[in-house]
Amino acid sequence: MTVAKAETAGPTNFSSRTCTLAGHAAERPEEILKRRPAFDCSADKLTKKTDMLWLIADIGDLQNGMAEPVLRFRAARQGAVLLHSVYPDGSTQTNQYDQAEMTSRWRSPYAIALPLISRDGQFPQTVLIGAANPWDPSNWNDIELIEAKADLALHEQSQLIGVLVAGLLFAPLLMDFMFFVFMRQRFIFYHSLMTVAIVVNHICWSGLIFDLFSSATLVDRSWVAFIALAILAFGGCMLVRSLCDKDKLGKWGALSLKFMAWTTLVTTTFVMIFAEQLSLTGSLIFHAVYGLMAVIALGNLLRCAIKGDRMAMLQLLGFSGAAFIAICRVIRAMGWIGDLPIFDFGFYIAILAEALATSMVVGYRAMQMRREHEEALLVKRGLEEIAYTDELTGIPNRRAFRAAFSRFVESEEKRGQACAIAIIDIDHFKKVNDQYGHTAGDMVLMQVAAIIRSQCRHGDYFARFGGEEFVLLLSNQTREDIARSAQSLVESCAAYDFRSSEHEIGQVTISIGLNYLGNHAEADLETNFRLADDALYKAKKSGRNQVNFALPGNLEFAAA
Repeated sequence: MTVAKAETAGPTNFSSRTCTLAGHAAERPEEILKRRPAFDCSADKLTKKTDMLWLIADIGDLQNGMAEPVLRFRAARQGAVLLHSVYPDGSTQTNQYDQAEMTSRWRSPYAIALPLISRDGQFPQTVLIGAANPWDPSNWNDIELIEAKADLALHEQSQLIGVLVAGLLFAPLLMDFMFFVFMRQRFIFYHSLMTVAIVVNHICWSGLIFDLFSSATLVDRSWVAFIALAILAFGGCMLVRSLCDKDKLGKWGALSLKFMAWTTLVTTTFVMIFAEQLSLTGSLIFHAVYGLMAVIALGNLLRCAIKGDRMAMLQLLGFSGAAFIAICRVIRAMGWIGDLPIFDFGFYIAILAEALATSMVVGYRAMQMRREHEEALLVKRGLEEIAYTDELTGIPNRRAFRAAFSRFVESEEKRGQACAIAIIDIDHFKKVNDQYGHTAGDMVLMQVAAIIRSQCRHGDYFARFGGEEFVLLLSNQTREDIARSAQSLVESCAAYDFRSSEHEIGQVTISIGLNYLGNHAEADLETNFRLADDALYKAKKSGRNQVNFALPGNLEFAAA
């Protein structure tokens, strides 16, 4: 291999060559090398619960033609690292890398690159790596050699993609914000929580956190990334629970999602607090809990989708890409499959696709709920209109009048003008029904209602109280104007030629009992209605086809 080719060559994974030894943290590298026969080279070599993990590998032949080789390894939550190099001439060199130094050598996404230092033109024949407090030893399945220039090229490419994805992720976040402002639905909050968590996790995962916060360390990154992941899992479970059809999801499905939402959140917090004491165990707990969460969430979605739940189908489609990549990465971490670029760069695409797809699902559901709300409002308004409208005449009925009375009086009191209640009754209406039939009687009722309604002023309130009796609230006039308005109604009805489709009915008259309304404190409907009704009775007794005023409370008004 030529040097030029080596400079552009991809990474060479040599984890299959490594052997491991647990413990012996106090011993020097030279003493560890003497223990090489005790190193574990089996398939389970990384399944170690230890405060110090030693890895050894012969890599001399892998560096042929490399101008500037570097050693790369993955780091989720990693303590200090020791790199002991053994050269072909037998000489050695030891380099210690603490949190700050490893942070400065961070490579996006989540890798650390340590230089292999040459000596007298020779690169190390054997490397011994000491990893302190390896929270997840399985990360060392991805230890590799790569040319320095190729390493930086991959880093810059990944950073560029990371910044692009971080920017694009703000689109679904803005969509969620707008939907939540207008809808205030809980499921929109859960997806907003998910989107924020995705953005934060992505910033940590891609290494952008070190650019944004210069004092951040690997431990800080790990804390923020895993808590964001827990919030993402919590929001995902609760979103599935909120969007799926309640009948199809069932009681136990809803309960299992809520249980897993809180379990992942609490477990992640616990594991991160005690991470240093949970080498390997913490990683196993983490993978088990999140694996179970994914199975329960996807299982419930699949079950609801099979039952025909459209929202479950859409969510399943949105989660599928990210779920596939996440499962592959877990399997890769366990050493069951090899390392493929799609598991890293494909994850960028997967989380972006998931965020956008789920935002579309949330938006679709929000608009669907808005339509349902509008339809329900129309139905409610329709029912209210039926409940408060007289079916025959189309004017408000007794129920509507009772509801409107106190508002009317209070409004008129603020205007400072006179107002009155008028009870209107059709004279000899029973004779109309008996002589011409009820259909003709209905026509008379509608025509009387139309005459009175045509003369109502803005602010007046006209309703049918029952049978042939109407009630009118006269507003914002002088007492003289109210008297003239009532008399005008009597004269208009008397002058009208009533008819039905089959009969010429002729003249039909009305009688009106009128009562002036006092201040709001005295605006009792029953009392005022009774006074107006008494006046109506007197109008009837005095010959009908006239207006009569309530006495003695309205003597001055009657004089008008």
